[in-house]
Amino acid sequence: MIPRYKIPDWVLYNNFVYEDLASVDKKHIERIKEGLEKFKTTDPQVSIIIPTYNEEKGILHTLSSISQLSTSYKAELIIINNNSTDNTQAILEACGVKSIFEPRQGTSFARQTGLEQAKGKYILNADADSIYPKEWVNAYVQALQDKSVSCAYGTYSFLPEYNSRFVLANYELISQFIIGFRKYQKEFLNVLGFNFAFRKEDAEKVGGFNINRARWQDGWMAMKLMEVGKLKQIKGQEARVWTSDRRLMYDGGIVKAVAKRLKKEVVRYLPQKV
Repeated sequence: MIPRYKIPDWVLYNNFVYEDLASVDKKHIERIKEGLEKFKTTDPQVSIIIPTYNEEKGILHTLSSISQLSTSYKAELIIINNNSTDNTQAILEACGVKSIFEPRQGTSFARQTGLEQAKGKYILNADADSIYPKEWVNAYVQALQDKSVSCAYGTYSFLPEYNSRFVLANYELISQFIIGFRKYQKEFLNVLGFNFAFRKEDAEKVGGFNINRARWQDGWMAMKLMEVGKLKQIKGQEARVWTSDRRLMYDGGIVKAVAKRLKKEVVRYLPQKV
């Protein structure tokens, strides 16, 4: 089987099945809690920030992968609880995770609060419905050690929940073509909130996240960071994140998502009417 069409074993390991906190095998909780201890440092070099809203069904998968990150850099983990009404907070507490409550609803507010609270030089942005590879931190820190780079971003694959992995892999191939094309113009559109990083000082220079935007806060930040440096795509598997395919359902399903993306790209590059 072509590797693209297969889910790696390490992803399957973190993507264990559970219904709610009560149904989780206590061994998973203890393993995750123990792995997350390394993020309890008072002088981090790296801050991993994850906004969350009603993610009790998937956040343990994210925390499981985060607990297995391998890095020599001191790192802190900051979870922003953005008014969750389910058992997200209970899961965070069970895993011994540092969390901050943000009452202003919206990812822009949550990411900005995380940025303000972060102590690290390097800010790594993640989401609570994604699974991260072990070398994720090292890949981003290495990319940002190039002072000419102000923002680094990675690639992604979808976890099959609403669609088959075969269909999702083919969608990713189309997306890969679009991403490659965008690198010549409007590269900031390639940057997605669940998998990008920057230096805190650079983010502060450009005014932080735009809290007036309900959506597209990731691309906006990347666009602003281009004022102080260049963007860099990390193409290796160490920066390939596996995320929920529910994102595609926001567009009405995978067929509509493909059509919508292609239409947007065509419109962007058509000659503008005077």
